[in-house]
Amino acid sequence: MQTHNPLDIVEIPLSKTKMALTLSGSAVLVAAGIWVMSNAHKFGSSHLLITTIGIVCTVFFGIVALYIVSKLFDARPGMIIDNDGLTDNSSMFAVGFVPWEDVLGFNVVNVASQKFIMVLVDDPDGYIRRQPNALARRTASLNYKMYGSPVAVTSNALKTKFDDLYNVLKERRPNL
Repeated sequence: MQTHNPLDIVEIPLSKTKMALTLSGSAVLVAAGIWVMSNAHKFGSSHLLITTIGIVCTVFFGIVALYIVSKLFDARPGMIIDNDGLTDNSSMFAVGFVPWEDVLGFNVVNVASQKFIMVLVDDPDGYIRRQPNALARRTASLNYKMYGSPVAVTSNALKTKFDDLYNVLKERRPNL
């Protein structure tokens, strides 16, 4: 383990490049959803199912695109890691501040070829309850049931590689 100055604060900025690429992909999927809705009659007898798929695709990726646009103008760091804990501002379901005394450990999980760091916390239900809306609470609850923690961190929108993020979290976590 590397030694570090206890006064060091690690700030990892949001990657505008990664977010712009994700925004482009979301825009393509919104367009695909609109095309599917407009052409449901070409897919056979299940017009309602095809239209529903198009609507879900358009709405979901539309929300993702709007969120990314808002993050492109967010000047705050995507992740702050200091002596007090970590502050996640990197995703739609970011939990915010997690003090080190709440952190029991970390697990890495792969979900659909995406790597996540599950931050194992002392009071999972408390982290679920503090989510700002029903969708975020539901997502945190599913993460807890499926992966052991409601707190999931990734490097997808950060100017860092996944392994580097994982290593700095482990290095900075006292007594782990």
